[in-house]
Amino acid sequence: MKERIISGVIIAVILLGSLFTLNTFIFPLIIAVVCGIAVYELNNVAKVKLPFMVLSIAVSAYIPLELRYSLLEKIHITPFAAFTAYVIAMLIMMVKWHSEVHFDQVAISLVSSVAVPMALGCWIRINDLQLVYDKYDKYVVMYLMLFVISCAWLSDIFAYFTGVFFGKHKMTPVVSPKKTWEGAIGGIVITAALNVVLYFFFANKFFPDGNLFLWDWYAVIPVSMALSVISIFGDLSASVIKRHYGVKDYGWLIPGHGGIMDRFDSMLFVFPVMYAFLSVVNTFAF
Repeated sequence: MKERIISGVIIAVILLGSLFTLNTFIFPLIIAVVCGIAVYELNNVAKVKLPFMVLSIAVSAYIPLELRYSLLEKIHITPFAAFTAYVIAMLIMMVKWHSEVHFDQVAISLVSSVAVPMALGCWIRINDLQLVYDKYDKYVVMYLMLFVISCAWLSDIFAYFTGVFFGKHKMTPVVSPKKTWEGAIGGIVITAALNVVLYFFFANKFFPDGNLFLWDWYAVIPVSMALSVISIFGDLSASVIKRHYGVKDYGWLIPGHGGIMDRFDSMLFVFPVMYAFLSVVNTFAF
């Protein structure tokens, strides 16, 4: 447990530090590296062959840069055309190495290389809302980032500790034996309470009227709870893949936690849902 706590603190410090690079070229590079490692781990557990893995990692690392800078448009290539060419290239490679690869390996390589960076790329999309809407200044964006990270990580952390001390009823004994209903409820409730504190901190410190334009403090509670529940499904979905391939962790990069996918799996669900929610709010509010 000590190793897990120390690693968690270090990762949290690095992640919070990266938020100060939001409006620089460094941030999409950080997301690109995280995506590349996550996709490597998924390819690795599926035992994907090297040519597919290399192309998959390259595409996953490129997508965050495309989301920020729209590089394809600058050379008059649409993202749809590029994606179609990528799929065709993967299928041609499958034909070439048909005796050495299985379709499910090609499928997970292809899907992960798009799904992971598109999901984590929602960090970039949320940050860039300030380029479209005047009310999304840097403090609002910073608040949103911390809010979403809280729903993804704090709910997991407090679910773990609540489960250790009070957990009795297993949530998913086969998929994730350590998860309990008591832990999940504790994590969701504690995270919602801390998110209310986060709201008042930002509202009082950075906004003259003591109010964030997005919602009042009481609206934080249901949104926080909903995202915390979504984060649990992200965690469980990643666990299903691990059980399918018979591995305990996706990697070893983070002592006590496993790999990047083991730590970022819930964010793959939470950030896209939050971005979708904000898109709906923006459609009706502005």
